[in-house]
Amino acid sequence: MAYEIIWRTRGAVKRFSGTVTSHDIVQSLIDVERSPRFDDLRYVINDFLDVDELDATGLDIDELAAIDRGAFATNPNIRIAVVTISAEIVRLALEYAQSPVNVYSTRIFSTLPDAEEWLGSAERLK
Repeated sequence: MAYEIIWRTRGAVKRFSGTVTSHDIVQSLIDVERSPRFDDLRYVINDFLDVDELDATGLDIDELAAIDRGAFATNPNIRIAVVTISAEIVRLALEYAQSPVNVYSTRIFSTLPDAEEWLGSAERLK
């Protein structure tokens, strides 16, 4: 598996590593939004810092945003942080953030502490 989900009290951190495929990205989204914990989440951090290669073949950014739009009906309180230094992942994250279908506030950061600062105090993020 190219990702793991680390559950926090009010959030989820999806830590991607190695070779990540478009299937991994879609499946991680589904795994979080299907969880019984989803309704209580206030943030999701997508940590791509340990990704060696991204195979985004067939990745449809508007499809991801549409899946999130459906989840928004259940939980509209989520903010999304994307953490990466990869130009390709930044491009995809910007495409997601700027999609007319996207409903969640989304920002891109190069470090996890910067993402956590945007999301709130470290105490709130536990």
